[in-house]
Amino acid sequence: KEDLPPSGGSAPGGAPAGAPGPGSASPPPAEISLRARAWGNGTYLTVSVSPAAKGGQALAAQELLLDTGSSTLALCDKSLANQVSASPTDYMSCNMYNPGGTPAGYWGRFYEGTVEVNGSLVIPKAWYSIMSAEENMPCSSGLDGIFGVAFKQLDLAFEYADLGPMANGTACPTDPVGVVVDPWMQELRRQGGPGTMGIYWSGALGDDVGRLYLDSAATLNPHYSLDSVVGQALLGEAGWFDVVVQEIVIGGGGAGSWAVSGFECEPVSTRRACVMDTGTPVLSVPKQVVRVIEDLVKQDLPLGSIAFELAGADPAIPVVLEFDIATLLENEWISEGEGQGVILGLPLWASYYTMIDIKEGVVTFVSTGESGQSSSVAQQAGGDARRLEGRAPVHV
Repeated sequence: KEDLPPSGGSAPGGAPAGAPGPGSASPPPAEISLRARAWGNGTYLTVSVSPAAKGGQALAAQELLLDTGSSTLALCDKSLANQVSASPTDYMSCNMYNPGGTPAGYWGRFYEGTVEVNGSLVIPKAWYSIMSAEENMPCSSGLDGIFGVAFKQLDLAFEYADLGPMANGTACPTDPVGVVVDPWMQELRRQGGPGTMGIYWSGALGDDVGRLYLDSAATLNPHYSLDSVVGQALLGEAGWFDVVVQEIVIGGGGAGSWAVSGFECEPVSTRRACVMDTGTPVLSVPKQVVRVIEDLVKQDLPLGSIAFELAGADPAIPVVLEFDIATLLENEWISEGEGQGVILGLPLWASYYTMIDIKEGVVTFVSTGESGQSSSVAQQAGGDARRLEGRAPVHV
């Protein structure tokens, strides 16, 4: 499948695809302010995006869910199709989410034009979708769509066709004609810099409680400190920001510990994927993990922590991410997933700043010292994690 628009091709008007358009920022801002909003049963980070109107001015800002689990900029308001200056393409976006659970998804035509992020970062020749129909998407309570920032494999393009209203059983076409590079990744390409991005969240609701950093700013900010680096993990490129979870350790609060292993993470599987996803408001874990925590609660035993061991960029040095179980339960930040995969959702960022290196295929985790963590599993000098002793094995 080819990239749309084709790499090195031409956009309408003869300008090279990805070339700066009129009014583009130079240099672009290195950071984007993020909000945290309650929607449905969870908390989500959001970013404001304004597509360009036919008169050239920016339209009213649309508040979009920041989503590392998808790769499309998709707007809910179908009336925008008659207001934007963007050129309609012959292609459409169609995505269905949450297989086996409450159906969610949308379809809508792709457009190519200028978008403005947070009123400062101008991205010309951006490909985005305007939903023609949707079901259970973030299109209510102040949310206006999604801002996907994952890899292009998740953003399939199909020949345009009217699929009608969304309903149970609505299915996307099965013959994509290409993949679309989302506007954020497009901007990283255009910058030609180190190809890094950083995501920070304070763990609180409100305005300006998070940051999205671009390129070199991902390491030149108050949240990136070498003294607080926990480790560097392998990052897959199957579309999601996928990681390899080798083991989950539960306990450490004085009542012994339990180790859960055998995940066999498969990034292309919806039931065994192990991913980092800002668009999921919880840490989603296999039922075996939840059962152990439930037993600790029922027996009124010390909860301690839950630690996720990830495969490191250096095979000899795993990366251990630790969270305080009591805090997760209090905030309803942990839940049972559908299969045997692991989703490190938004609560991950309440405890760790992530610096994602697209070119090198690694993600660096930096402890923020926020309350989502406990201190029972310390990180020793040199990046090697101290292992919990006396663990009872549980195999998924």
